[in-house]
Amino acid sequence: MKWIYFILVAAALILAYRYSWVLGIAVSIVLVLYGIYYYLPQIYRVKGRQYFNEGNYHAAKRMFKKAVDTGHAKGDIRMEYSYILLRTGDIDEAEQVVNNMLCYKIKPEYRGRAIIQRCMCYYKKGNLDEAIEDGMELFNEGYRSIMLYGMLGFFKILKDPMSQDTFDFCLEAYDYADDDRDIRDNLLICYYNRGEYEKAKEISDKVLEKNPKFVEAWYHGAQVDYKLGNYEDALKKLDKTAECNRSFMTTIPELDIKKLREEIKATMRGKGIASPALDGPEQETEETSD
Repeated sequence: MKWIYFILVAAALILAYRYSWVLGIAVSIVLVLYGIYYYLPQIYRVKGRQYFNEGNYHAAKRMFKKAVDTGHAKGDIRMEYSYILLRTGDIDEAEQVVNNMLCYKIKPEYRGRAIIQRCMCYYKKGNLDEAIEDGMELFNEGYRSIMLYGMLGFFKILKDPMSQDTFDFCLEAYDYADDDRDIRDNLLICYYNRGEYEKAKEISDKVLEKNPKFVEAWYHGAQVDYKLGNYEDALKKLDKTAECNRSFMTTIPELDIKKLREEIKATMRGKGIASPALDGPEQETEETSD
């Protein structure tokens, strides 16, 4: 269809310039202004993504808000805006964006993503059961995506970490997308909870190789190394969390990292293990500057 519009625009320009060069210039200006108006949401989106990739989530939020405020941003831009609002902790606003989308008939892809975003809002508000119910309803309708598998796997781990259903679901998710960081991390946690530390270690190494800025992967990798007796490696992994990007969506509190570090050091001292890591200053994780 786009080529038809291109032909029509070209024809209009040719006719305008044939009639009068003044009219041709006027039509050209109108078309340029319309092009800027039409693509303005995309322009803001590009800038917003640049800020997001830099870890500057609040600046990204401003750009995406401008895109949505134009009044003609498409569904995928609104979805990204909702996700960024979750990153910055603006849960109510994020939920309002997706609820507004769900009030209308939208593409199945956008509907699925909107429901996933709403589930994350429920979870962040402390309504885990509602989040699982909404997500499983979407899953049972036949909708599948990496985001849905990753989210539901995480929710199931929170709800019932030792159940066979949780483990089976995370295995199914891994079969669906074995290179996704969240799906890998979920299965890592399942193996860890089942005491299968070697399998957890194997997955941990894969996650960290591909996602070196993922707080959760370093923390869970440190837990696995601790259980395997690799104490210094575990401490190094915890130190790496200080280099990671953090946001409102980060699921590992800094206090948990500090407690695990202290526990590992206490174990090392109790076993008489000498290491420079025991004498070094405590590291604290830092939030990414906005």
